[in-house]
Amino acid sequence: MTYVIIDEAMSAIQLKSKRSSKRLLKHVNSKPSLSTLPGVEVGPKEDGLTYPDPAPPVSTKSQIYQPEEFLEIEQHVREVSLNAANDYSTLLDYLLNNLESDLAKVRAIFCWIVQQKVPLLLCQKDIPSLDTPVGHLHAIRMRKGTYAQLFAIMCRKAGLPCVVIHGLAKGVNYNVGDTIDTVTMKNSWNAVFVDGNWRIVHPHWSLMTSNGYETGAWTVVDCQEFHSGDRIGSRSYIVSPMIKDSYFLIDPEMFIIKCLPNDVKWQLLDDPISKAGFETNLFLQPHFFKLGLQIIEPESCKVVCNDGKIKIVIQMPEKNKSRLKFSYKLFRRRYPEDEGEYTYPSLDKFVLHYYSKNETIFEVRFPPVAVGTYKMQIFCVDINEHEHNNSGWICDFCLECKRGMDECLPLPLVPEIGWGARGDYLEKHNLIALSETSGKVNIDESLVTLFKFTADPDSDIYAELSQSMKTKLELSDFVKVTKNKAEVVVKVKPPQEGEYALQIFCKDTGTLMYENVCNYLLERTAVIEDPKMAETRKLLLDAVNSGSPANLQAALKEFESKGLKDKGEYTKAKRKLLLTKLNKEIQEAIATKDLVKLDKTMHNLSETSLKKDLGLIYQDAEELRSRLRKLKRLHHAVLDMDQKTISELRSYPKPPKPIHGVMAATFLLLGHKEGELKKWATIQGLISKKGKEGLKRKITNINISKIKTTNLQKAKLILSKHDLESVQIASSGAATFYQWASIAKHSIPIHYTFSNI
Repeated sequence: MTYVIIDEAMSAIQLKSKRSSKRLLKHVNSKPSLSTLPGVEVGPKEDGLTYPDPAPPVSTKSQIYQPEEFLEIEQHVREVSLNAANDYSTLLDYLLNNLESDLAKVRAIFCWIVQQKVPLLLCQKDIPSLDTPVGHLHAIRMRKGTYAQLFAIMCRKAGLPCVVIHGLAKGVNYNVGDTIDTVTMKNSWNAVFVDGNWRIVHPHWSLMTSNGYETGAWTVVDCQEFHSGDRIGSRSYIVSPMIKDSYFLIDPEMFIIKCLPNDVKWQLLDDPISKAGFETNLFLQPHFFKLGLQIIEPESCKVVCNDGKIKIVIQMPEKNKSRLKFSYKLFRRRYPEDEGEYTYPSLDKFVLHYYSKNETIFEVRFPPVAVGTYKMQIFCVDINEHEHNNSGWICDFCLECKRGMDECLPLPLVPEIGWGARGDYLEKHNLIALSETSGKVNIDESLVTLFKFTADPDSDIYAELSQSMKTKLELSDFVKVTKNKAEVVVKVKPPQEGEYALQIFCKDTGTLMYENVCNYLLERTAVIEDPKMAETRKLLLDAVNSGSPANLQAALKEFESKGLKDKGEYTKAKRKLLLTKLNKEIQEAIATKDLVKLDKTMHNLSETSLKKDLGLIYQDAEELRSRLRKLKRLHHAVLDMDQKTISELRSYPKPPKPIHGVMAATFLLLGHKEGELKKWATIQGLISKKGKEGLKRKITNINISKIKTTNLQKAKLILSKHDLESVQIASSGAATFYQWASIAKHSIPIHYTFSNI
């Protein structure tokens, strides 16, 4: 046997000595840091206990611990007065009275600690000695002690070997997918030797519950209880009065998901993981394991998406799959630079959640505008179990979308009961699905698809078909329900390719309302068509991809001449042709920096819904138009300047630096060379000129698109050395030229590529 240090950050000291008590009290009153607080570390000579080498336990928590067997102990612990906590011996004598097994003793100590309402302890001038339980609770309240230290002290005094383990934890400061931070993620917990095995206990986390903490860094873009007025999450962390068993004797395989000890031996695993593995490990909550779930895909907590689609597959246990109800929240990471610029697009119809056999599947689809970083938070509850204060939080994933789907229509609808023929909703109406049970069904194999059920002879069944581009009324002729006694057949024949929602409703005898009992998302990727017609469609799509206006016009004419039905490609081609035209116009307007032409182009664009498709070029055009309008106003401000103000500028024999700088930048923009403008006498001469060469006339007639880039850059450098306030103090006339030059300097030509158009 070897001996293990209880807390490697603390110094050894005997807690029972008076000297120790005085020293601890002194440290609390002087508010030391945790690292300087005398610790609970006791070697073999002090406590007389032996500490076996750390090793994985030979049994699981469920094999040795059943909560219902310890209810009497918990009730006994609740009756302990806080006055008993003035002395370790008194407290432990009461807690451990008539308890024989190590497990019972550990449970009693654990229950007492996690039931203490530390935040409610009154502030006292005379802090109790830290050599007492209540003194240590006060130290915890002042953040000078930890629950792990207190648990170790009490266990050792009860004759139970216990260590404090230091490491990293994915707690409230952690966002799924984050890089491990060795400073903010520091944490401590315990390992206690019970009945021949080391067992992990995290007392602090056992008295805190989190229903899926959120931070202001995330914005909700989809959830099944979506409310537009409640999109921004704030961090929440709820202290619960209930005893949480999740982190009591937690199995090492579960604990390693959230906590990584500094010393690899204290992972208590046969196959320890690395720090890198800890960082990418699936971020699962204890409730996930309690429900017997398993992640099929992905394998990491962070998923990078390059094709616009991410799938999360969770396997459910056969015995209770019909009782499990899943929900989710999808957040988008907020970036400070985006603040106030635009609203993130909602994805409330872009998450497909469906059931298939023993699996529940979340398919997240990202449209082109949805590139960004997301957090998927998943919840699950067993409808037969009603746990107080349990949100059902089971896992988080970080989804990084680098490229959205080229074509991504929203789902036809998001049904409240989800997708798939689930037993609980069908059983309520004595319905049994005989054909499909999966929520997502491909119907390419046949033009007509049949969905069969058995039902009560007197029940009334009807079905609806819907699509994101068509109404239910438009599709009413493509779905039909027939019933022969107990057999129900729903016949579906969608008119073209795409996704359709098939909803089945049932009304029992004696009831007035139909109830939605199951839903299918139908996917048709192709419809059989005449080869010549198909070739014409292909030519039109090729023309869209080529981007050539001439090819587009020719292909559109051919399509129209054959009278083909638009399946989306015709609309897309017409849109592409219009985009190409508008794109050319806006490029020309930007290149010439002609405000009249730019206003006309932007007006034409506002009559369409294509602004978002132009992307950055539209934003730049708006910014340029704003600058040109301001420049125009400043032209008038310069023209309205009286001759006295201009003469005042010329009259300076040696002007202040702001005036010289502003006027040099002004004449640089008007085409003069930098070298000659270094002399104030030259600038005085230029200010004095009249007629066509006069300063006002030259500013009025300037074509900013022809200003040399080098002059623009030099003017920008000169102006950067001054601000409007200092120039205003020097001269109001110079301030007018400063504002004009500041706007004009932003007119450096912009070069674009339009591969996305």
